[in-house]
Order: sequence, then structure tokens, then C-alpha cells
Amino acid sequence: MKKIILLLTFALFIYANSENNTTSAMKILKSVPKNSPQYSLDYLYAQKIKTMSYQKDKFNLQNIKNSTDFLNAFEKLASFEKTIINSQANLNALDKKINYLSSKTKPTQKLEYLYYKRLILINQNKINYLKEKIPKWKKELYGKIFKIFFNINIAKSNIKYFQTKIIIADKNIEKLNIDIEKWKLVNNQKNILFLKNGIKNIIQNKKQNYHFLAKNYLILFLHDIKYKDKGAFKIEHLILKYIKLYNKQYNVPYKIILNYFEKSRFGNIQLFINKTSDEVKLFFVKTWDILNDPLFKIAKKNISLINFFIFTFILIFGGFIGKYYKKSISKLENKYNINNSTITIITNIGYYLILIISFLIALKSMGLDLGSFTLIAGALSIGVGFGLQNIVSNFVSGLIIMFEKSIKIGDFMQIDNDTKGSVVDIRMRSITIRTNDNIDLIVPNQNFIQNTVTNWTLNDKSRRFRVPFGVSYGTSVEDVEKVILGALKLSTIPHYKIGDKKPLIVFIGLGNSSIDFELFVWVRDDLTLRPKRTTSEFLKMIYKALNEANITMPFPQRDLYIKEMPSQNQKNIN
Repeated sequence: MKKIILLLTFALFIYANSENNTTSAMKILKSVPKNSPQYSLDYLYAQKIKTMSYQKDKFNLQNIKNSTDFLNAFEKLASFEKTIINSQANLNALDKKINYLSSKTKPTQKLEYLYYKRLILINQNKINYLKEKIPKWKKELYGKIFKIFFNINIAKSNIKYFQTKIIIADKNIEKLNIDIEKWKLVNNQKNILFLKNGIKNIIQNKKQNYHFLAKNYLILFLHDIKYKDKGAFKIEHLILKYIKLYNKQYNVPYKIILNYFEKSRFGNIQLFINKTSDEVKLFFVKTWDILNDPLFKIAKKNISLINFFIFTFILIFGGFIGKYYKKSISKLENKYNINNSTITIITNIGYYLILIISFLIALKSMGLDLGSFTLIAGALSIGVGFGLQNIVSNFVSGLIIMFEKSIKIGDFMQIDNDTKGSVVDIRMRSITIRTNDNIDLIVPNQNFIQNTVTNWTLNDKSRRFRVPFGVSYGTSVEDVEKVILGALKLSTIPHYKIGDKKPLIVFIGLGNSSIDFELFVWVRDDLTLRPKRTTSEFLKMIYKALNEANITMPFPQRDLYIKEMPSQNQKNIN
């Protein structure tokens, strides 16, 4: 009862509004002189406003006797659904025109304003009517399925026929495109235009064939609905595919009606299950298509996103294997008592071999012919010439160092007067040296190959230190030797005391204020790696021994001689 009252109220409102519009239109028309150039147009607007009204859409489902009638009714129902879907966009377009004309004062513009206002009322009336009727029409049309015979054999035959026609049309379009290119060479615009019109006609015919395919697939769909065959869910996709190719605007209306039939026949649960599975399949199909779309080409081979992912995965996996290999090899050092330097060489070479093999496998996984990478090798050689020579030089230098074993982990190296330290890592590009200040220096490998460097512990970790000192003139050289060597024997500083490496005092020169000596003393192990501290220990020992022996250690002295003292008169003058 409430709905009826609301409809009557709305109808009365529209009627009253239409009467007002008609009255207003006639008043505006009277204000226009009949001899005015605009009078004819204004008169047509006024008459149109007066006669415009919504005639209810008729949809007689009683006359459906066969499958052809059913298909026509289905298309008409889809057109009603399309009207509802597009209604808001149409109303918005009319609103824009009304907003523009609302402030205009010319008679023609006022009549246009009333015309569009009347159109809005008619469209609203139509939309309300269709919204009320379409659910009933869908239900009634669905009931007709069980009274109609759908000849699926003819439908299947028609599908093959129209698919063949589409294939032939595609070939004809390709032939015409080739002919167009031919006429472009001679710049024959007349023939080009003729061929382009031919292509347009073929495309138009193709659209009609898509429409016929959709209709015949719809017959298969309705047959499956009638006999409750779940194959209808698959056929729905084909119907929507060809409807979209025929006319995109009908895609959603068709889908709404098809889903209604499926829901009515199979129920909400079955519809949800099939729709969900279809959406999941569609998602994976689309994702797979995206992943397989070519991004770029290498050696005439299309490289897709999935190829790139596989390539990256193999490289990362190879990196993990390389790291695991490093950890496994490092455990052998303690187990088999292998030299640390040898372990480092085996580790680094194996690690880089694993990376290279992984890279080659990754390339092969993309379907690339490794033989074609001679081009890449050529490009790399150009790159070396323009800026990669340092990288390649360091790499080759690293290989030389590893196999030559001139530098090992733990060696104490001196690069220049101010830079020295222990080797803590040897890599393919660089060597890490840790100074006594615990600072890590990354030195490129080529520096060790091209320049002279000092390896204090290459073959022997012992080293001879030269500790200079001096004593005053007049001191007995023999006493100095006896005191220092005696102190060394009692010293706790680790050093060689016998053999070829026993300590030695060398008289090296006569200085300005001292006689100069050097203590030659051999030390080993960690003392060689701390030259300043080691020298300091021996100097402290020498200083203490000389003091205890009352041997004077000189210091620089200068004598000042005054040739002539200034006289008293010169002092006064100054």
C-alpha cells in the first residue's frame, strides 16, 4: 500500500511539474516576435516540451514460442539493464546542461532549459519503471527456458561457421594492409582510401559475426541451464567474451542476466563456488600472462618477467650455495690442520666458480644460447677498454696472488713508510690489511703486482732489528759491547741469543758529539709485527744498562766564541 501511495505521489508531482513546464514554455514563446529568425526554433522547442512524455516500455513475454523469440527477448531485457546502468551518467550529463542554462536569459536558452528539465523527469520516470519491472521480467523469462527447445546441434554448427568466417576476415584484413603498404610506396591515396574502407567493412562484419557467436553460445548456455548442466558456467565466459567484442556496453547487462539464470537454477552456494573458482583461475591466468609478457630482447630472445625471476632466483640460490661452501671449507682448517692461506685460496676460488656456474645456468634457464654470448664478450672487451680495465686488472692480479702465494693470510706487509699491517683477507679484487691501530685498509690487488711491497713474514717470521744509540767520546768501545751484550743475556725480551742470529754490536761512525753504535738483534713472532714497540723495549734496556755502568750518553753542545768586546763609548752611543 505504501508503494502505491508513493508512486501516485510521484506521478502527480511529475504531472504537475510537466504542466508547469508546458505553461512556462508557452509564455516564453509568446514573448518571441513571430517575425524573429528564432521563432521557428523556439516554436519547435515549445511544442516538443508540450508533447514530451514517457511511454511505458512494453515487454510482452507471452509471445515467446521458440528459441529465436527467446534470444530476442533476452537482448531486449539486456537493453533495459543497460539503460539502468547508464542512467546516472545520462542524468549527470543533463544536469550539467541545466546548470549552464539556468542563468541564461534569452528565450531560446530558457526553452532549452525547460526541454532538458523535462528530459530529466522523463528519464527518472523511465528508470523507476524499469527498476520495478525488470526483476519480474527476468523471473518470467527464466521460467520460459523450460518450455522452449534449444537446438544445440545447429548452434554448434553455426559456431564453427562463424569462427571460420572470422579467421577468413582476419586474413583478408592482413592482405588489405599489405596492399595499403604497396600503394603507399607510389603514394596512390585513392586506392589507399578504398582499401581502408574495405577494412572498415570487414571489421564491421566481424562484429556482427561476434554477435552471432554470442547468440549461438547463449543457446548452449540456456540448454545447460534447462538440464542443470554446470557446463553453463564455462559457456558464460565465451558469451561475455564475444559480447564484449561486439559491443562493450552490453557486457555487464548480459552478465547480470546470465548470473540471475545461474543463481535461479543452481542456487547461491553453487554460484559462489563456481564464480570464486573462476575468479581464482582467471587471476592466475592473467598473472601468468603478465609474467610471460616480453620485457626486452637479448640475442633475439624475448625475456619475460618470469624469465627474470628465474634468473634472479638461480643467482641468489648460487650465492647461498657459495656461502655454505665457504663455511664448510673453513671448518677443514682445524680438522685437517690446513694452512690458513691455502684455505682462503680454496674458499675464494671455489666461491667464484660457483657464482660463475650459477650465472651460466641462469642464462641457460632463460633459453639463451651461450654460444651467442660472443657478442657480449665483445661488448665487455669494449667496456674494458673504456673503464673496466682496473676491475679486470684487479681480478687477474687476485688470481696471480692466490696461485703465486707471495702474500698469505697473516703476513705482515709494508706498502709504504707509513702503511703496514697484517693481511686478514684476500679477495679477487682486493686485499684487506689491518694496521696495528686496528684500521682495515682495502688495497686493490694490482697495487701488490705493479708496485714494490715489503712482506716481513713471507718465508720466515724472524726479523733483525737495528737499534741505534751513541755514547760520549772517550768511552771504551769494548766496555760498551760488554755492557750491552751482558744486559741482553739477562733481558726477558724474546730474541735469538746464539747461532747466526745472536746479538751483535756494530760501531757505525763518529758523530758530532758521540760515537755511534747499532745493536743488531733478531726477534721473532709477534715482536716483528710491532716494530716501534719492539725498538722501544731494546732502547729502554740499553738506556738502563748504560746508566748502571756510568757510561755517559752525549747530547748536542755548542761553544760560543766572542772575538772582541764592545768599548764603553760604543755602549753610550747605542
